[in-house]
Amino acid sequence: MKGFPKHLNSKFDYYYIIENFPEKLWRPKWQNLWDGRKRWLQTGKLAKPEDGIEDETHRIEERVEKDQETEGVVTTWWQFEYKDYPASPFWQLDFTEAEVKKVLGIDTDTTDSSKD
Repeated sequence: MKGFPKHLNSKFDYYYIIENFPEKLWRPKWQNLWDGRKRWLQTGKLAKPEDGIEDETHRIEERVEKDQETEGVVTTWWQFEYKDYPASPFWQLDFTEAEVKKVLGIDTDTTDSSKD
C-alpha cells in the first residue's frame, strides 16, 4: 500500500493505519468511526406533536411542505430517535465500544457528545 488509504474497508485497515501512520492522520478516521455509530433516525410520522416523545434520545421535527393536491402548505411532525446506525462501519466491521474507546482514549464515564 502506498500512502494513506482512501478507503478503510476492514477492521484490519483501521489497525493498519495506527501502526503505519502518524496519529494526526489516523485519529480522525477512528473518531469518525466512533461518532458515526449512532444517528438520529426517523421512526414515524405523528398526527400531532403531542403524540411524540421528547427527551435525550427522542426528538420531534416539524416540516412545512407543499400539499400536492391543494397546493397549500401542510405542517407535518416526525419522530426521531438517537440510536445505533446499523449501516455504520462501526457495526458493519464488528467493532466494540470498548476497543474504539481504548484507541481514542475515551473515558468510559464520559457521556456521548456526538448527538449534535
